[in-house]
Amino acid sequence: MGDLTTMMWKETSELFGNRRFSVVFAVAILAMGVLPTLALAKHHGHIIAANSLLLVMIRLVYVLLATAIVVAQTAPDMVLHERVGHTLDYLLTTRLSNYAIFGAKILVSSLVGYVVALSAVFIQLVVTALIGGGGWNWLYLGLPIGRVSVFAVTAALSLYVSVVGTFVALRVGEQRAAYMVSVLAIGLLIVPFLLGWLTFSLTTLWVTHAAIIVGAIGIALAVVGLRVFRRDMLVLYLRD
Repeated sequence: MGDLTTMMWKETSELFGNRRFSVVFAVAILAMGVLPTLALAKHHGHIIAANSLLLVMIRLVYVLLATAIVVAQTAPDMVLHERVGHTLDYLLTTRLSNYAIFGAKILVSSLVGYVVALSAVFIQLVVTALIGGGGWNWLYLGLPIGRVSVFAVTAALSLYVSVVGTFVALRVGEQRAAYMVSVLAIGLLIVPFLLGWLTFSLTTLWVTHAAIIVGAIGIALAVVGLRVFRRDMLVLYLRD
């Protein structure tokens, strides 16, 4: 546990010391917080009517986009930044466990995605209160489906994208390729709906099940990734 804590502190320090990450982090929060609020300014978020549910979900889509965009960038960058600096091969030769090295990158990038989502929600609430004319209200947080989406779906999505991005970046030395694979992994979640295997439903139960399934897939991929984390082979690959 001590190794994992040390690695998480290291990853967090390096991440927020990266100017590129700071820019992506701030832009994603502001854009996904302000844009939907301005676009839907005439609709009051506290109106919970059947015909306003779709508008509520549109705001939530922006929150999910903020999470996906930032994690898809952050997870590969955390690995590739060390590869460029030639510190990853050194890290792999230390006595730190695979669990600490691999797990810290996943956990930190997942937490970043979760923080981005919550921050975007906060910005939406503040901007709506300032320009909506209806005072302070909780928008979709007043709905069960909104709370599940914000607190559960974003967490599951962050974990899933983080695992894919980290795993791919360890084996692909090009940032754009790793980013594209991370985006493709998000697209794979939509395939069952496009093929008609699953039906989308705007219900709290359906969204809860979706969060559980995506979270379970993320955990399963993390376990598989840890099992195939061959640091000896990675060291040889990095030195080639």
